[in-house]
Amino acid sequence: MKQVLGVVVGFVLWSVLWLCFNQLLLKRGLLPSDPTQAFSATTPLLLLLAGSVVFSLVSGYVAARVAGPPVMMPALVLGIFLLATGIYFQLRMWNLLPVWYNVTFLVLLIPMTLAGARARSQAAPS
Repeated sequence: MKQVLGVVVGFVLWSVLWLCFNQLLLKRGLLPSDPTQAFSATTPLLLLLAGSVVFSLVSGYVAARVAGPPVMMPALVLGIFLLATGIYFQLRMWNLLPVWYNVTFLVLLIPMTLAGARARSQAAPS
């Protein structure tokens, strides 16, 4: 049960962080207010990628913390759920964003989630 809870907590955490970060970038004028507008500005896209990496690391860490050992399986499941969700949303926006962004975003989800869990497994138990 803790393994499932870890995955759910990690997924919800990633989602909340992502939505809040997007709102912050939107309010700062870095993202277009019209979600159907094509967008290719490099700096905001790099910020989104950096956010995704950080959120994946944090979510993997927290999922591992909640799930307890063994930590890699819940992190992998979390990464797969994040990837499936990412594919869904990236496909909906495929023509609006550069291919390099879409591909990089998706490719980094699972490795960064696993890296977060690995960092938790190497941290001192608490």
